[in-house]
Amino acid sequence: MKEKIREMKREDIPNIMKMEKELFAASWEEEMFIEEIEKQYAYVLEIKNKIIGYICGWKLLDEFNITNIAVAPDFQRKGFGKVLVKFLMSKLLDEKCFKFFLEVRESNQAAKKLYDKLGFVVIGLRKNYYHSPEEDAMVLGTNLIKIIKKRAT
Repeated sequence: MKEKIREMKREDIPNIMKMEKELFAASWEEEMFIEEIEKQYAYVLEIKNKIIGYICGWKLLDEFNITNIAVAPDFQRKGFGKVLVKFLMSKLLDEKCFKFFLEVRESNQAAKKLYDKLGFVVIGLRKNYYHSPEEDAMVLGTNLIKIIKKRAT
């Protein structure tokens, strides 16, 4: 399976909304994805022209906050989440953006394991951040400069 990552387009939103509602009890609204597209950091992952995942976020100077990431159920635990995050990190490293942040449900063991492998560490906790069901969010962050230096030694 050869995957392709490209910029998200407005015409992708119906397929993304279908996946969003399938995956999340408290799903995003269409307008939120339109805003992400306009901010220029929204990408989809395709296999055979079918969207199987997406990632969005906001850049501020040398920091990036991943606001949403998802992989379709049939493609989970196959490394596609890692592909999306590494793509974004590589792209933003070229733009001199080195710090990455995100929130993850405390109970989401698969996501926490993925982010740990990518060098993210817990930097905080947001009480009652998620709804449906209510749950705390762990704030994770990483600094690509530290990871690059660590690998060089």
